[in-house]
Amino acid sequence: MADLMVGRGDEAPVLRGLIADLAERSAAVVVRGEAGIGKTLLVRRVLDEQAGSGVRIFRGACAPMSSATAYSGLGATVTAALSQSANSQFPSAAAARAWSMQTLAGVLDDGKRSTVLLVEDVHWADWSTLDLLAHLTRNLPERRLLVLLTWRDETVEPDRLTWLGEVLRTPGLVDLPLRRLTEQETLRQLRALQPNCTAETIATVYGRSAGNPYLNVELIRGDLTVPASLRQLLLARLQALSPTARAVVAATGSLARALDDDDLLAAADSAADAVREACESGLVIRDSEVGCAARHPVIAEVAYDQLLSSERRDLHARLAKHLSERIGGDTTASVIAEVAEQYRRANDRDAAFSWALMAARAAEKEYAFAEAGHWFSVASSLWRPSDLADDRVPPRLVLAERAASLLSGAGRHVEALALLDAAVTDRDTEVGTLAALLMRGTLRGLTDDLAGAMADLQRARRLVSAGDDRTLGQVYISHAMMLRGYAHTAETAEAAQAALEHATKAGDTRTIGQARSMLGAVAAIEGRLDKAFEEAVAGLKIARDLAEPEDLAMAAMHLTFVHGLRNDTDQVVAVADTIQSELRHLMVNEHWVEGILESNAVYNLYLAGRWDEALDRDDNKGRLPSGPAFKDSQLALIHLARGNLQKAVELMHGQEVFAVDDQPQDKSDYAETMALVRLVQHRPREALALVLDSAELSHDTEDEPMAGSLLCIGLEAAVAAQSADGFDRLVALYRRAVSGFAAGALAAVVDGERSRIRGTPDPAAWLTAAQEWASLGRPYWEAQARLRAAEALLAQRRQTGARGRATAELETARQIADQLGAEPLLSRIQALAKIARVHLDDSATEHHERRGATADPQSLLTERERQVLALVAAGRTNREIGATLYMSPKTASVHVTHILEKLGVQSRVQAAAEAVRLDLTDHPESST
Repeated sequence: MADLMVGRGDEAPVLRGLIADLAERSAAVVVRGEAGIGKTLLVRRVLDEQAGSGVRIFRGACAPMSSATAYSGLGATVTAALSQSANSQFPSAAAARAWSMQTLAGVLDDGKRSTVLLVEDVHWADWSTLDLLAHLTRNLPERRLLVLLTWRDETVEPDRLTWLGEVLRTPGLVDLPLRRLTEQETLRQLRALQPNCTAETIATVYGRSAGNPYLNVELIRGDLTVPASLRQLLLARLQALSPTARAVVAATGSLARALDDDDLLAAADSAADAVREACESGLVIRDSEVGCAARHPVIAEVAYDQLLSSERRDLHARLAKHLSERIGGDTTASVIAEVAEQYRRANDRDAAFSWALMAARAAEKEYAFAEAGHWFSVASSLWRPSDLADDRVPPRLVLAERAASLLSGAGRHVEALALLDAAVTDRDTEVGTLAALLMRGTLRGLTDDLAGAMADLQRARRLVSAGDDRTLGQVYISHAMMLRGYAHTAETAEAAQAALEHATKAGDTRTIGQARSMLGAVAAIEGRLDKAFEEAVAGLKIARDLAEPEDLAMAAMHLTFVHGLRNDTDQVVAVADTIQSELRHLMVNEHWVEGILESNAVYNLYLAGRWDEALDRDDNKGRLPSGPAFKDSQLALIHLARGNLQKAVELMHGQEVFAVDDQPQDKSDYAETMALVRLVQHRPREALALVLDSAELSHDTEDEPMAGSLLCIGLEAAVAAQSADGFDRLVALYRRAVSGFAAGALAAVVDGERSRIRGTPDPAAWLTAAQEWASLGRPYWEAQARLRAAEALLAQRRQTGARGRATAELETARQIADQLGAEPLLSRIQALAKIARVHLDDSATEHHERRGATADPQSLLTERERQVLALVAAGRTNREIGATLYMSPKTASVHVTHILEKLGVQSRVQAAAEAVRLDLTDHPESST
């Protein structure tokens, strides 16, 4: 089929290169394109070249009806390892699912041989396969594994398109779209098939095919008068077959695998002549090793689409009977799902219900939770009251709740909620109502429907019997979790305490852990930090023992909050990193709380002045975020402080989704950054309005005591806008902030800013603020306070010693700003010193100049270091430098350290200035 490889002179070498480099590095690639573009031929041809090379190749493919069959795209060789789980015990469903992911990944990475996993037609894949492929592409071993996927670029389900979009954003993944052939390439392709083909014929073919390689071949071998689309052309081929032979062709797309001869005979109702007719037509290819399949997947689709409804039902009924008769004692979930799907499509209610239940239970045992949830959902929809005659059959709502629980555990919250919305009725007496209400309440909370969640919990509370402590504990803890995000501290504490008491009586360890974690968060808000630490640690320990991702994420969030209030930045970072790693072990997709953990880490690093460390943190730890990044607001604060307004504004795009009135803390975070943006843009009235709006919302809530940073920004905006009324309003709204965390520093800032708005700046207030900020380990705020103190002292220059004290404060502020790389603050300090004719210690700058006089800095830098320096000057972080120059962030950091040493500078800002002076800012980024 060399004729179909024409026009792939760029793509084939890419695949060959990735395979050749497997000894050094792993890779993932998605080969995309329309039907007939040559995806299958390309990947199979390149892999066939590896025969005898020692490269292991696992081949799998998905089919149109694969979506309900777990791991259908991987092939039996890979999935056989899951049978080892039969007698395994896991602390949670998430731990079991993580085991299955690791087990399958282990099959592919034996640590010795280079391996290629080929999965074709991933657009049809089931969710267990999709989850595994996403996991593999984001967590590739360092070397020896190539994940090779093909995807048809045509209309598919929206959630699968979302999956593709997320995978394509995976760092390092190779996106390999295949284009149509040019007219010249079409000529070469067709001349290879028919050397005597005329130019006129080739022009006609190209005019009808538009360069689709498969359609080119079909047209040149057939009738040029048939319709031009691939589907229409294949339909014309099918019309030449008998109805039974067409059913055989359609059957090749009805299972999630290649068919054997017996499958084809069953599809043909034992008409062997029809099977031969389909194969002899070339539309069905028989392979003694691989099995029988349509010559092209579109052929099977077209054949199936042309069947009448009754013909489809009959086909599925024959296949269902045939497949069910072949099932033995030791059967996998995928085999049972095959039968269930055939009976479902045959509209055989009784058989479909029984097999759906079997498929659900089998998939659950193999930890394929999305597929298990699907089949429980199918069983729920088919359920009839008469089914209860069988003691093994659960009630309808029990099935629906189990389906929703499994789907939610697989990250499909919206689908799970829709299922329960359709299943739950107003009849409280129906068996399973209580559990279904609790599950739906949780799902509504996850989708920000607080009113609906509370209504479900209140209804569930009425249904719980007085002595059922376990269920009462679950109701109360769910209530507490709903309230926690909406600043209802007193109600949260009451519900969490009740949950703890009932759970303790029932011995419900999970609810005990959840309640203690929640009580820790409440204690932190109330300023009882020792108690908060004790409860948060206890809650986290239980969550880790149980390996429940939801509990683990929430407990870690509470503990990082407590550590932050204790000014223990190292512990905030350590907990965030450790728990995110554990969550990545337990989950395929990012848990939404991971964004908060990362945000807490970045913000505490920002407060501590460890800005480079904050900017260097990985964006997603190898996974894609589930939505706008919480930490972007905090990163924007650093970029603002370093003078990169454009980058800060870019990071804030999309953050407005957090500026909602029912989430005061999120709105405060948004207002803090956006108010600073407005101040930098010299729009203080807008900045003040943002802070006042947030203050009105946070007033007299649990968020008010923690609004110190926002208060400082708002006061600065009020002074800049000369709004005395706004100033007084802010102080009144944030009175608890001044008496809460960092009370001494905030009280001094209020006094200092009040003196400024009155036109009589008070150095004593600012000196107190500087000392308080220093004791809290917040260097940026300390430097700003020292600058304000120097301004006030210089305004009192007639007082003895004022000028000398101002000089000392400016020098200390300058050193801090220089170490932080806070260029705007540094410029303000230097501007004040120049106006006041105050001499600051510029020894660092003088050192650069003396060094430059004796040696050419460019000659000291290697070519690679000059590339890195140019990117430093462009404001890139070490991670961004690494991504641009194809090196690790750690290597980039080492280069930066060497550059600073060679240039004789102390900060990235000074290095950037040197780059400008040496005209190195335009160095090509793409050079490697």
